[in-house]
Amino acid sequence: MAVFQRRLWLFFTIWFVIGLVLVGFSLLPPWLEWANAVFLFASGLYAAFYLWDVLPKGRFIIPVIFFGSIVIESIGVHTGWPFGTYRYESDFGIQLLGVPITIGAAWLSVMGASLAFSKRFSFRYNTIVLVPLFAVWLDLAIDPVSANVKSYWLWQDDGWYYDIPTQNFIGWYGTALFFALLMARFEQTPTHIELERNNQYLFLMLHVLFGLTAGVAGLYGVTVVSGLALLVYLLTKGGTFYAKSTKKQIS
Repeated sequence: MAVFQRRLWLFFTIWFVIGLVLVGFSLLPPWLEWANAVFLFASGLYAAFYLWDVLPKGRFIIPVIFFGSIVIESIGVHTGWPFGTYRYESDFGIQLLGVPITIGAAWLSVMGASLAFSKRFSFRYNTIVLVPLFAVWLDLAIDPVSANVKSYWLWQDDGWYYDIPTQNFIGWYGTALFFALLMARFEQTPTHIELERNNQYLFLMLHVLFGLTAGVAGLYGVTVVSGLALLVYLLTKGGTFYAKSTKKQIS
């Protein structure tokens, strides 16, 4: 399993670099649009491996995030709640309940990456406090690019942040908080530090991809929002793991 995880991370990293150029600079040809689905599934699978490691007694949460996010998105598409009124424009492949199944993989990526990044801060309840905020932070980069630049989905209502309704971010926070509460109930110290470290990188890579794409398209505010993730990473030292390694050295 460890060998497969390392190979998956290598594959994803290579895919990310290629996508950074093709997607970031709008060079992706129409016949290669399927590459977006591969990116989402690869990142979602790697995040799932991390969740599998830190939730040994709560691994059911992985399918809950995958299918639960699809159900919530389906409700959103058909009712306008909790995210607002929108519709998908691009073909992301197979759909379930009117929602591309890649959305489930995307939510796994967001939750896994946000959970890992929250561990750079070592304080009590950091999962409940930070993970929903970090998920919204990612959406502040994802949504403007996906809706305004790539037209993956279109919003029917306006908002102050790049014409995205504020309700969307409230809905994202509520959804991520629900998943975070489940994770906080079952999470344990990870056994593979590499998985946590790489999922922190995944958090940064998502910001880099969407931040670069936004900057090329002239959405400089999004680029600033994403750039802050790199700054936060540089200003922190790994939270829990850093504290534990220091304690071992002292003892």
